[in-house]
Amino acid sequence: CALPILTVTPTADAPSLSAAASAAYTENAAGTTLSSGFTLTDPDDVSMASATVTIATGLSTGDVLAAVTTGTNITASYSTVTGALTLSGTDSVANYQTVLRSVTYSSTSDDPTLNNTTRTLNWSVVDANSDGAGAATGSASTTLTVTPTADAPTLSAAASAAYTENAAGTTL
Repeated sequence: CALPILTVTPTADAPSLSAAASAAYTENAAGTTLSSGFTLTDPDDVSMASATVTIATGLSTGDVLAAVTTGTNITASYSTVTGALTLSGTDSVANYQTVLRSVTYSSTSDDPTLNNTTRTLNWSVVDANSDGAGAATGSASTTLTVTPTADAPTLSAAASAAYTENAAGTTL
């Protein structure tokens, strides 16, 4: 009697991401951490291949995303044109989670709310296909509120001026 052959075909399970629903930044402040409690799990992969955090809506001149990658195999690169912080390099789920928890937003602009007071940030993580079932992508989003501050006006004038009595006016 022949035994039946059972073939099991694995499927790719996407990483599960949980990012803060909202975050806040005040103009001229140091970078604000977007999701210090970010969690990342994957039921069928022990490593991640890449991640991206993108300012999907509201991108303004001066917007900057950054991450701390020290002690990992992950490299970070930010594009001011697309508003995308790209993290690349195969590394553990734990290391990717740590780096994603360190992502900060800041602005170098003196008017970061000129076009928008909010930014929608999309997070995506691609697993490393360590189970051979195919790579899969998980995603989450965060809404960032940017608060402007009143910038004091600046005034420039000559350090000194000379005027002769009864002469025509002198421009200062």
